[in-house]
Amino acid sequence: MKFAAGILALSLILAGCSSESGPDEAADIAVGEFGEDAEAATATEGISVAEQEPSFGIEQRPVRIGFDGPEMDACGGYGEITGLNPDGDNFLSVRAAPDAAGEELDRLTSGTGVSMCENVDGWIGIVYEGSGAAGTSCGTGSPVADVSDYDGPCRSGWISQRFVELIAG
Repeated sequence: MKFAAGILALSLILAGCSSESGPDEAADIAVGEFGEDAEAATATEGISVAEQEPSFGIEQRPVRIGFDGPEMDACGGYGEITGLNPDGDNFLSVRAAPDAAGEELDRLTSGTGVSMCENVDGWIGIVYEGSGAAGTSCGTGSPVADVSDYDGPCRSGWISQRFVELIAG
């Protein structure tokens, strides 16, 4: 039902859009653990912010850390953004929720490093240094006592699992 509503909403948005630019094609989102290939679903990565509005009530969901227990790092993996279309928008939207209709918070480019903290239906909850914050310790490489919402000094949000290459974890 949620998927069908998303397709209907996307169709309505695209039908009412007067801009000539749009997505080259829909992106696939792999489902499973970090980096595993599985079933694919259609998403709207690469569609401009104007074409994505309104969000139809997708609630924000904070990224949580500490899933591996108090003896392990707050985020279990580290990856880099990869696989973006250089002939398209060439960015990856960071969302406020693990959903293509979630509010766009930021845009990342290829090679950007991210801490991979949580996996929800093909979406990765990430923590990363924001623009101008190079060298900031995000606190994801140290243990935390319990699973909790990330509230550290760095930025956080959700990205499609398809565009992250696991480097460590």
